[in-house]
Amino acid sequence: MTETNISISNKALVKCGAETIASFTEGTTESNVCSTMYDMTKKGLLYYTFWNFAIIKQQLNRLNETPADVNYLYVHSLPGDVIRIKGVFDNNGYYHDDYRVEGQKIYSNSITLFLEYVQNMAEEYFPVFFTEALVSKLAYEINEGVTGIGSLNDRLLNDFNIKLRAARIADGQENPPTNVMPAGRLIEAHLGNTSSDNARFLRHEN
Repeated sequence: MTETNISISNKALVKCGAETIASFTEGTTESNVCSTMYDMTKKGLLYYTFWNFAIIKQQLNRLNETPADVNYLYVHSLPGDVIRIKGVFDNNGYYHDDYRVEGQKIYSNSITLFLEYVQNMAEEYFPVFFTEALVSKLAYEINEGVTGIGSLNDRLLNDFNIKLRAARIADGQENPPTNVMPAGRLIEAHLGNTSSDNARFLRHEN
């Protein structure tokens, strides 16, 4: 079954021993609490980790305006689905740390700019391990508001920590580890034939 915000909320409600819902607008305590907490909980969990399944790379649109910060030459707009930035790189594939984010804009000195980031995804694309972690996180967040039984919180928090740990392990196995720089450059570095270019392959770790 394709997951939705309602199906995930209902799984969380079941964990709390509460009644399920048909929508966020039906006016029940359960629907009101889930409606209030769902989006924040989802985005928060996506932000926790540089999830492999949620990371994409995208060229940014350059804006025809002068940066407010005089240290930078160019302004690019950020995609509307950015949850967390992992890295910024140019059209040669070199990653940069000399940039500044302000709202939905990013200042840099590269005329062409690419962004690697965790995106805000639709529920239907979540892998099972992330859905399980989100269900557990949401159950912990909504429990007291729905049931008023604070004694369940420790159990729900422990369940979430277990699911989060398992999700991180599963996600980490989806892609092979990447070198800090290409293998050939690693050999050159080991032989002492380093260059300034090598340092430009620095990658952001999880």
